[in-house]
Amino acid sequence: MKKISSSSANGLLIKFILKSVFLTLISVLLFSLLFSFAVSKLDLDLKYLIYFSYAVNAFAAVIISYLSVKSFKNNGFVMGLLSAVPLIIYSLINLIVNGNNIVHFFIKIGVVLLISGIFGLLSTKKTKKYKVK
Repeated sequence: MKKISSSSANGLLIKFILKSVFLTLISVLLFSLLFSFAVSKLDLDLKYLIYFSYAVNAFAAVIISYLSVKSFKNNGFVMGLLSAVPLIIYSLINLIVNGNNIVHFFIKIGVVLLISGIFGLLSTKKTKKYKVK
C-alpha cells in the first residue's frame, strides 16, 4: 500500500494560515481607512461608528474568505469559517482594549462567520461551463 505524504498538506496549511493573517491585516486596514475617511469627510456623528465597524468586518470577511479558500477544491464552508479566525481574534482584542459592548461583538462574530462561510463555499464551487452552439 502506498504511503500518503503529508509534507505537501503541511505546506498548504501553513500557506493558508499566512494568507488568512496577511489578508486580515490588509483588508481591515484598507476598509478602516476608507470608512474613517468617509466619516471625517461627511462629518458624521461618532455614534455611527459601530455600524461602520459591522461593515468593515463584513467586507473584510468577504475578501479574506474568498481569496484564502480559492486554492482549495472542497470543504469551502468550513475553510471559510477557519479563514475568519484572525478577524475574530482582532475583534476580540478590539473588544478588550476599547471596552465595546459584548452584544455588538457577538453580532459581529455571527455576521463574520456567516459571510466567510458563504464566500468560502462560493470560492470553491466550480461552475460547469456550457457550450453554446
